Amino acid sequence: MKKWVVGMALVVCGCGGNNLVGTWKGSVSGWDVTLNVKDQVSSTIVAMTGTISTNKTACFNNAPLSGTLAETTVDFGAVGSGSESSTTVIQIDGEYDGDKITGFFEATSVTDACDVARTPVTLTRQ
Repeated sequence: MKKWVVGMALVVCGCGGNNLVGTWKGSVSGWDVTLNVKDQVSSTIVAMTGTISTNKTACFNNAPLSGTLAETTVDFGAVGSGSESSTTVIQIDGEYDGDKITGFFEATSVTDACDVARTPVTLTRQ
């Protein structure tokens, strides 16, 4: 009975396993990217929400972030705007390992100067 209660407690509280809630930072191609993962809902595929911000305010200010985690594979996406771009899409995907996400960053925009081809990036937990 005690094992069942502990197992249920882990499921209910979301304790244990992969937890990406927190602040993650990385730099790529002149972009400083900050992910603030605020919420993580566990199921077969873990869903996450939060915000993403960059130092490229002409391309992308703060915007809502959504993401998924399946085993160790993480995928984040956001659509935002900046002072010179009405729409910029940021995509980050890679592998999660404790306090590090190693993967790729891509920005696609209606403004060519804001485009960043798929480029390797490492994000670290702050």
